[in-house]
Amino acid sequence: MKTERAKEILLQLLRIPSPSGEEDRIMLHIMEFLHRLDYDVHIESDGEIIDLVVNPNVELFYEVHVDTIPVRAEPFVRGNIIYGTGSSDAKGGAAAVLLMMESLKKEGKDLNVGVVFVSDEELGGRGSALFMERYRPKMAVVLEPTDLEVHIAHAGNIEAYFEVGGKEAHGACPESGVNAIEETYKMLEELKALEPFKQKGRYFDPHIGIQELVCENPVYLIPAMCRGRLEARLLPDQEVEEVLDLMDPILDEYTLKYEYTEIWDGYELSEDEEIVKLAKVAMDRVGLDEFGGMRSWTDAINFMYNGTKTIVFGPGNLDISHTKNEHIDVRDVVTASEFLRVLNEVYAEEAAEGELESTSER
Repeated sequence: MKTERAKEILLQLLRIPSPSGEEDRIMLHIMEFLHRLDYDVHIESDGEIIDLVVNPNVELFYEVHVDTIPVRAEPFVRGNIIYGTGSSDAKGGAAAVLLMMESLKKEGKDLNVGVVFVSDEELGGRGSALFMERYRPKMAVVLEPTDLEVHIAHAGNIEAYFEVGGKEAHGACPESGVNAIEETYKMLEELKALEPFKQKGRYFDPHIGIQELVCENPVYLIPAMCRGRLEARLLPDQEVEEVLDLMDPILDEYTLKYEYTEIWDGYELSEDEEIVKLAKVAMDRVGLDEFGGMRSWTDAINFMYNGTKTIVFGPGNLDISHTKNEHIDVRDVVTASEFLRVLNEVYAEEAAEGELESTSER
């Protein structure tokens, strides 16, 4: 029954296109869904960004973004597998939250945590930034595709756009020119040889690579210009500024110009952190046992930068997210919903126990 209901909720979300900047329709759908369940929904907006908040005055929040990349694949169903842009990243997580909230109402149980549905995660992270300007919860769970692992660590990142120049020559005369493609390759090899990118991590390894490259060659020529984008994934304990100090001389040598467009440090929470201990209790009750580390930027970075201790968790697979083959097993949506429901209970139990201890001490 829950599997079929989860499938229905997720398909409703997927059938409403919501690329970043076009979240109005899906936010209206979610608001109407929650109003039918008699939840009080607070709308937060700065005129461009929209967030929906339930239970604003609590210390633990569930956060999920409802925007996607531009649609690359329309939704369709094959058994318990649902395909389509956003199925894994992160409408599967949104469906898990909505299923949990619906189940609590049907069972006559309280929603003890706060919930926020945010926009603009894929483009600029402005939805979570707006939320953190107005609310500062103590703890958070950010819903992202983690294959149902609880991620207590998060990668750091460096993104840079660059231009590498060369010298034009006839394509049959490479010795007379300087090939911008080959220069870009040399630059990448030197970057990969830097010590930070040779280290090993607990959950993932560091990496640097080129994710976009356009090289000009209008006729049969040795190309004289390449423009591209570098992405570096760092371990949680690697300092971004130290890595930049190593990268700068190489980029200075090979590029005409470059610009860092994204820079952030990662983090790793101790297993003694309150949110991790609460999650561990819920994991044990549900039958989940894997901690992990998030390899991509998520709204957790905005939360942590503002002092909210944050774990990342959700159904779906990061590897296939954003691809034309993006899909999710709806049974994982149900499992994620169950974990969130149990964590909602564990949080209330711990809060009640804390109040009891405080009363006893008085």
